Amino acid sequence: MNFRPSLVILMTLLLLQSRSSAASTSPSFAYQEKDRTLVENFEQLGLVYGASWIIYPLTQPDVLRGELGSWAEYRKNIGDLVFDYDEPQWNWFIHPLSGSQLYLYYRATGHDRRESFAMTFISSALFEFTVETYSEPASIQDLYQTPIIGTALGYGIEMISHELLNSDATAARVLGRVINPFSLLVEKKSVSLVPMTDFQTMAALKLTMEF
Repeated sequence: MNFRPSLVILMTLLLLQSRSSAASTSPSFAYQEKDRTLVENFEQLGLVYGASWIIYPLTQPDVLRGELGSWAEYRKNIGDLVFDYDEPQWNWFIHPLSGSQLYLYYRATGHDRRESFAMTFISSALFEFTVETYSEPASIQDLYQTPIIGTALGYGIEMISHELLNSDATAARVLGRVINPFSLLVEKKSVSLVPMTDFQTMAALKLTMEF
């Protein structure tokens, strides 16, 4: 993945500004870890699992149109585990990025870091073995790269976003929300995620959030 130098410079300047601002004010944003029952954990896993059945076909129109997968393919793939040969951008960027967002979701809903990793691992495995099998067998790489690299990436995003969200600079706080949208759950800000598709050529998710 190539980063444009201008974006790196912008993030560096915003981080430096946020550190300067945070030095003069008390941090106002932080995760509140909570004790959760086993039932509550299952409810959260179920919510994420249900969302994955909606998001997966919407973000891959070929699946939605039946060109990439089918229920016959699903029956053939279920239970299989293979070493896939997907393009590197999928194995080393998209799957870890998805894992980072799972981790950040569980952190924002009150889990500590160890629990968030465990929940990310379970959610990733459920997706691999029961959702993505609609188009391909479960992937050995994805089973560990999504939760492990994703958690490491999520931890880094968490630290950066907290610095930005505790800044007095509006631009810094906006960037903090963009890289960590689930932070909105902590402060009960207004957020909506609306699926959009024409069932032919376009599928997207429209995210609207309050800063």
